[in-house]
Amino acid sequence: MRSKPVDNSVLWDEEGDLFQEAPQPLRASWDPLAKEQGARRPSRAPRTTKRRSSVGWFVHRYGWRAYGIPLLLAATVLAIIEMTNGGANRNADPELASVAAPVMTTVISGVTSVVTLPPETVTVSADTPPSGAGNAPVDGTAGVATTVPPDPPSSYPTNITPGQLPAGGDFTKAGDKSYRVVPGTTKRVGKGSDLRTYAVEIEDGVTVDGGDKAFADFVDTTLDDARSWTSPLMGDFSLQRVAPSDNPDFMVTLTSQMTIRELCGYDIKLEASCYNSSAGRVLINDARWVRGAVSYTGDIGSYRRYAINHEVGHALGFGHQPCAENGGLAPIMMQQSWSVANDDLTQLDPQTIPLDGKVCKPNPWPDPLGGQGNPTSGN
Repeated sequence: MRSKPVDNSVLWDEEGDLFQEAPQPLRASWDPLAKEQGARRPSRAPRTTKRRSSVGWFVHRYGWRAYGIPLLLAATVLAIIEMTNGGANRNADPELASVAAPVMTTVISGVTSVVTLPPETVTVSADTPPSGAGNAPVDGTAGVATTVPPDPPSSYPTNITPGQLPAGGDFTKAGDKSYRVVPGTTKRVGKGSDLRTYAVEIEDGVTVDGGDKAFADFVDTTLDDARSWTSPLMGDFSLQRVAPSDNPDFMVTLTSQMTIRELCGYDIKLEASCYNSSAGRVLINDARWVRGAVSYTGDIGSYRRYAINHEVGHALGFGHQPCAENGGLAPIMMQQSWSVANDDLTQLDPQTIPLDGKVCKPNPWPDPLGGQGNPTSGN
């Protein structure tokens, strides 16, 4: 056997002979007994808990925020859908496009979300008592209410005796909802610079005693009168009847009872005439044209003058008025078809008509003295 310097590391075989001579690292085997005992590296202990999924990891990592974020996303999607639908509806209906949509604000997980709600539809009824008192002109929709009354239509009283239709001759209950023009024109009447033009027509199916021309002539002589709207005391108006091809400012139309209810409304269960600004028509109810009103005690001619002047007053921009002087002449814009007593009319329009006991005398003219005095003085 050969000797080996002590400063080198050597390997020996099992018999003691030299196995290898070379420098060796000072490193032990991972498993020194593996060769003698056939030992194997122990495997990792089995997992006792289920491995987290990506969702579970997300929840573990972010806690309560993991629930808030999906809710916030859902609210955002709903807000986008709601705003898209609301905008589409307003674009489809020009009337609703001008109505400001209400906004509902919600807060989820500290983030504010704004949801736009569709606007409410506003019902317009021509028979709803219009706002505005006094003899000053109001907007062009005077006579056609633009807001829903605070109470439902059934709340209006039905026991106003003066407003009931008197007994009398037959009238047209339902026409054809089409109109025939009565030919004819007039010269300009009045010196006012504010010219308003009109034409005359009658609903098909409505018959007039004396013929269509008799109705048109009555309209002309009423509006041509110095006591009508061309009086200087009533403003700066002048009037002229023109052909429909000349684009009149409004039509004066004799209309059947049921068409009136459709175009003027029937919330108040009393026969009415009206000015419908959307249709551009002063609508005279044939039921009233034939039978008049209790207030006029059978004076059908004076009542017809009143009906024309009152509704044309709405077309000119005037609103309703109360009785100003007990025992005096009723203002032309008082609702004389229904009553000349404030206490009756205040039940229908409490914002305009006071409960003060005043009772006026019927009056068919805007200026009964034709520019010679106070138009409602009663003189």
